Amino acid sequence: MTERSKSKIIFLAIVLGLLATLGPIGQDMYIPSIPKIAVDLGTTTNLVVLSVSAVLFGNGIGQIVHGPLSDRFGRKPVIIGVLTLFTVSSSAAFWATSIEVLIVLRFFQGLAQSGGRILAAAVARDIFERERLGKMMSDIMFVTAIGTVIAPAAGGLIAEHLPWQTAMGIMAGFGIVVILLFTFGYKESGGAPNPEALNPTTLAGNMKEIVLNKVFILNTLCAAFMLSGFIVFLSISASVLIEGFGVRGDTYGFLFAAVSASFLVGTLFSGRLVTRLGLVLMIGWGVMAGVIGGVSMAGLALAGIKETMAVVIPMGIYIFGLAFVLPQATAGALTPFPETAGTASSLSGFIQNMMGALVSFLLTAFNHDDALVMATAIAVLGLGASVIFLAGVRKVSA
Repeated sequence: MTERSKSKIIFLAIVLGLLATLGPIGQDMYIPSIPKIAVDLGTTTNLVVLSVSAVLFGNGIGQIVHGPLSDRFGRKPVIIGVLTLFTVSSSAAFWATSIEVLIVLRFFQGLAQSGGRILAAAVARDIFERERLGKMMSDIMFVTAIGTVIAPAAGGLIAEHLPWQTAMGIMAGFGIVVILLFTFGYKESGGAPNPEALNPTTLAGNMKEIVLNKVFILNTLCAAFMLSGFIVFLSISASVLIEGFGVRGDTYGFLFAAVSASFLVGTLFSGRLVTRLGLVLMIGWGVMAGVIGGVSMAGLALAGIKETMAVVIPMGIYIFGLAFVLPQATAGALTPFPETAGTASSLSGFIQNMMGALVSFLLTAFNHDDALVMATAIAVLGLGASVIFLAGVRKVSA
């Protein structure tokens, strides 16, 4: 591989990583301000948590739309459209004066955010296959993981020292920067647009073929269970640590960043090891870490230990495992579909995020004075991923 080719691949990983960072920027910077938003808008933290669920539901719906649109019209115009929607909805949320308006705008932010990881995965699948695809997905998520470290730390500082609207202004500015990068630095990778991609009969046939493929559905479900554990933490941890454990907003932001740093390290290892060890073994190691992290957190919560490290350390282990599972299971799910990568990426993301949104929504019915509910849910989801891996992924992907 020439130096020029390496430079192009590095640039591609960076811009796709920034595209996929829409999710962390849109969520992780927002989460530390949940209690502050509740006070400012005269509402409850559970209603503000519903704005997190709104993002997740918007994310789930967007997942099913963006991929087929990119198969029909090409990757670049859909990417620009997604980034524009993110920028406009973030700007509008800056001016929100009620929780109802904020929830609606957060839904549109989620609709846009969903395009990040979906379209980044589709572009990567256009160019790479199997282990090389897995490596590119890990490199994309490594760039994204840098955002997951910076965003919550910045969000914590905003929650403690600045108006919560500051986060919305930063999101809008980020959207503008990434629009410029894709406008001037990215060339279409999806080949000629498929004029039949949105034909209802064709689309239904493609979706049926994809969801009935065992390799696709088992890899997707394994990733969905693991990702849902993180979404539970994302949705509830601010209430648990800030309100239940008495942690300051800025301290919470740095604790969240510490957990995210584990994902950063995990993607670094995952990207270096996958071409040597293969997708299946990497997923297996990741699921094992998820079980260890989730079960240990639940055990500590059952023992009544209300210490921040009893949450942060086990979640760091869980997230390290997620960094192995998510890119490799995504690569495994997309590998059988070179011609319909956008639609397959959409379906995979839709299943993963709707499951996370549903779990997050159900948990808003509980009080979160301690970590028990959150930890139990994470443990169950980690164990579910292990069952799917052992009973299915390991066999069909071998």
